[in-house]
Amino acid sequence: MSILEHLNPNQLAAAQWNTGPLLVLAGPGSGKTATLTARVGRLVEQGRDESFRILCLTFTRKAAAEMRERLLKLVPEARDRVLLTTFHSFATDILRQHGSHFGLSPDFAILEEGERVDILKSVLDEKADELTKVVSAEKALKAIDFLLRNVTPDADVPTLVKDAEAGRQLQTLFVRYKDVLKEQNCLDYGSILYFCEELLRVRPRVSKQLRTVYRYVCVDEFQDTNLVQYRLLRVLVPDADANLFIVGDDDQIIYQWNGASPARVRQLEQDYALTTIQLPENYRCPPQVVELANALIVHNSDRSQHKRPLLSMKAGSGANAVELLGFEDDWKEAEGIAEHVATRLSDGAEASDIAVLARSTRLLERVQDAFGALSVPNHIQRRKSRFESPPMRFVTSALKLALVRSDDELASTVTKALSDCVDQDVSGEDLARFAAGLNGDQLEALGALVAEGAAVPGGLTQAVHALVSGRYAEFAAIALDHFDTVERTAEEGGKEQYAEYATERKVWDSIVREIGGEEEAYALPLGQFLQELALANKTPEAPSGSVRCLTIHGSKGLEFPHVYLIGMAEDQLPSFQSKKSGDDSREMQEERRNCFVAITRTLETLTMSFGKRYNGWSKEPSRFLFEMGMIEFRE
Repeated sequence: MSILEHLNPNQLAAAQWNTGPLLVLAGPGSGKTATLTARVGRLVEQGRDESFRILCLTFTRKAAAEMRERLLKLVPEARDRVLLTTFHSFATDILRQHGSHFGLSPDFAILEEGERVDILKSVLDEKADELTKVVSAEKALKAIDFLLRNVTPDADVPTLVKDAEAGRQLQTLFVRYKDVLKEQNCLDYGSILYFCEELLRVRPRVSKQLRTVYRYVCVDEFQDTNLVQYRLLRVLVPDADANLFIVGDDDQIIYQWNGASPARVRQLEQDYALTTIQLPENYRCPPQVVELANALIVHNSDRSQHKRPLLSMKAGSGANAVELLGFEDDWKEAEGIAEHVATRLSDGAEASDIAVLARSTRLLERVQDAFGALSVPNHIQRRKSRFESPPMRFVTSALKLALVRSDDELASTVTKALSDCVDQDVSGEDLARFAAGLNGDQLEALGALVAEGAAVPGGLTQAVHALVSGRYAEFAAIALDHFDTVERTAEEGGKEQYAEYATERKVWDSIVREIGGEEEAYALPLGQFLQELALANKTPEAPSGSVRCLTIHGSKGLEFPHVYLIGMAEDQLPSFQSKKSGDDSREMQEERRNCFVAITRTLETLTMSFGKRYNGWSKEPSRFLFEMGMIEFRE
């Protein structure tokens, strides 16, 4: 079969796996995506005359979209047979269909961070006499996130806090917060998985129906699962001999702060009659980097038993692929790395082929300053959870208003964004006046307002009328076309409110592509489209022609010809907190995995660096440099 032609023996064994639970321990650069895709494609081809479907769960929409594209090239008929999606999108779909058991209607909203804080503040105001020990909504939100991702039963909440009264108050807050979400027909990111797990657990018929539809379940990047995701998987496929295909690598667990844990793999082995296949072959990194990775990670005790070392499958270039640089302090390190990169660029390397990685953003910012002094184009990736430019705020808030047409606060957001777009005040008072005459319908009022107001360009007026008429796809197309034209024709330095628009417009287009393209995305009911939009990452891609500056966490899943790993000093990598926890602590082992992940992003060259002083304090080179054999003696 052509799907299986280019697989090595271990990959082939995994791709030909039929029934029962299988764990594929896939090291970095081992071709795990090709293996998973081949297995799914083979099942579809061999089951042409059957009606079963395959569920593939992963952690990012981008990964799901890329895998879907690869699968459809191999097996076009897989489009209607395979659901490739994220845990959150899958859970959202289940709640859309069955959330009425909790009092949720299918068009529930998904809250942004600020909206969550507002709900918590309202609960704190409502129960001010009872919740005297809650310091702030922001701090309480962190506690609620912990309770949600650990699927904490209400009755157990007080036992998690030393202060008995504080524990009781947290329990009251947690219960009331969940009730308010249901009452207001909205969910946040954490409660989507929490409520979905509860639904499938208390309504076993629903999970049984899903098992009937999805004969095979696959999970990619299993090492990133937290407890609520694992519990969701357990209620979805509870049988020990389930057709569960798990791909992961416990050497790449770097999200312990979000609940990921090496213990999850051991739990998997207890809950399922697992067979394990290892993919130790590394096709990505130079042999020297593979050697460093093996020397490093063997120092972690909390690994799968019988874990095989990475096997280098890439021919060496003959040149030394690894370099270590030492500097007097963190500022000299930043300057030295910038100069090293500038020299590489002058020798013909492409800026987009270079990545600077660090444990913290602070170190990256120093390198960015040094890049600026040498006119080296660069980009630090900062996560965004929402659109911020006025045009995109207008589009998204107007779409939300079309779903809940009488929301005064949302109407105010729409008029504020519109005012920013057209450089004139679109009066909220006028909108309220129109709404009063239209039984509080703020969307109808918006249509009347733009029809009357000369300040609103004709293109936007036409777009709003399409939205009032229920044609949200037409609204988006017309409004975005109008903003594209304004942004394109604006003079250099003019239209300050459009500064971020072009970047966010590309993010919008990528989200639409991830949903399935314009035809498929805009065919969704408005509520479902907004849910998918809310779940999507709004972080823009780095500009082409720039050096990428990434935290190690931000680099996971990526690869670059030239990798610079900076800050290889004690208290930087490993962090001060991990050192306090102890040499063999879970925190120290995660720091070692951070280093392992960072160096295995390398395609051609790896340059590591350290300073003798950071923030004015003397520091020793990182213990990881000694473990890798980059420095021979450690005092």
